[in-house]
Amino acid sequence: MRILYLCADQGIPIFGRRGCSTHVRETCLALSEAGHEVTLLCSLIGEDRHGTVQIPASSGPGSLEILEVPPNRSKKLGYDLRNLWHNVAFSQKASELASQRGVEAIYERFSLYSVAGVRLARRLHLPHIVEINAFLSVEQHKKLHFPRLARWTERYIARRAQGIVVVSDPLREALLKMKVHGERIVNMPIAVDIRHFQPNVDRGLELRGRLGLGSRLVIGYVGGLAEWHGISLLFNVARMLREYRKDFVFLLVGGEKHEVEANRQKAVQAGVQDHLWFVGSVPHQEISGYVNAMDAAIVPDTHDWTTPTKLFEYQASGIPTLAPRYGAIQKVMDEGREGFFFEPRDLNDMVRALIRIADQSPKERHDMGERARSRVVASHSWECNIQRVLGMFDALRAGKLPGACVE
Repeated sequence: MRILYLCADQGIPIFGRRGCSTHVRETCLALSEAGHEVTLLCSLIGEDRHGTVQIPASSGPGSLEILEVPPNRSKKLGYDLRNLWHNVAFSQKASELASQRGVEAIYERFSLYSVAGVRLARRLHLPHIVEINAFLSVEQHKKLHFPRLARWTERYIARRAQGIVVVSDPLREALLKMKVHGERIVNMPIAVDIRHFQPNVDRGLELRGRLGLGSRLVIGYVGGLAEWHGISLLFNVARMLREYRKDFVFLLVGGEKHEVEANRQKAVQAGVQDHLWFVGSVPHQEISGYVNAMDAAIVPDTHDWTTPTKLFEYQASGIPTLAPRYGAIQKVMDEGREGFFFEPRDLNDMVRALIRIADQSPKERHDMGERARSRVVASHSWECNIQRVLGMFDALRAGKLPGACVE
């Protein structure tokens, strides 16, 4: 099948180190590995090609071609108008590719204000799936000048998409409140590359030695340093946990250079620089080694509707996890068997969870991680997700609602 993948989001570099970048790449690569011809049209290719991923041939079955439509970056237009105007060029290029490549199906990563996929699918009578990972009118509300228009566009896209992939029950419930037909929605949590992320004790010990971590209890985090990730909570948590034990370190991997430097300075000012280590951004291919070096991992905070990519990467690597007690995360982690929950943004409860994981023996933590990996391998690999996506396309091509056929 010839598939056109659309990602108009100007903040997602395809060759980048963010979780969203990984998710787009892995979806396209998995579709390609399943024998399909994939054309990825994006707004930002990105520059981090080295060590990121091997792209297959750019034509024929099992191929992946990546093309870019650079947006207007002028700040004079403002965030909303810049994204709306980008629709013109992006839609035109998508239409050209659909004609030139003989596209048979469209898969789209939901992007605020982007209506290219909905309109193209309707005009060419093609099956169309929109993947909604978050409500961007909420996530990006600080950038918006016209929030009501953003919410209207969000509803417009959701109500007209033939099939919708969501990553959690809260997202599904929110779509139902928008009057989206329930049988058009398929719940499909984010997947992980189980071949890349897997237990590797030797690699973990090597990196611990290189970083000078020694025998410390290493609580790891991989991801961005934006406010909603909850990194700011860890400064007080570190001070509180230090009253219980001092041989621990939060190993924080990711973030832009200016964010990393600002947080390092903040750690010094707070007197917890020995317990909060900000590594900064590293190439995607090296992330798994850092995860292997962790005794446990943490999701300090997230949105209540999402299951972060990092959670599945921790689990696939055989690392027990501490996470906020949000409904979406509770669906994909077993309390006490794969890690521990804490009440969202409750510092005392977070410290209690950290003490619980610290009190586990290395063997107990290992067993928790093994149970998490076993479940991820069975139900959250990219192969599993892609089979469900293809099932959705089959249902749409047969004139059926995908949610009634694929669950």
